Amino acid sequence: MVVARELTKIHEEFLRGNCSEVLKALRERAAVPGEITLLIGPAPEAPPAAVSEQSVKERVDQLMEQRELSRMEALKTVARERGLSKSQAYREYQS
Repeated sequence: MVVARELTKIHEEFLRGNCSEVLKALRERAAVPGEITLLIGPAPEAPPAAVSEQSVKERVDQLMEQRELSRMEALKTVARERGLSKSQAYREYQS
């Protein structure tokens, strides 16, 4: 699910995760000001065990080699596989 707040404005924000994670993040705040858009989709399929045991970097490198994807396309794929945002996948790739 995604809660998108204040779209196209200076304080634009996106909260991504499963419903309980997003709800927990929102409950930790005193208020949630502004307009929000709520996006709900099916839960991502769990990646095969072998994929989830790899680091993000290992999986990205594997996809780049096997499927001849660019680094950004491979990062997007890994993010979808693991239910991460692209920025979270990129941070894990960098570490």
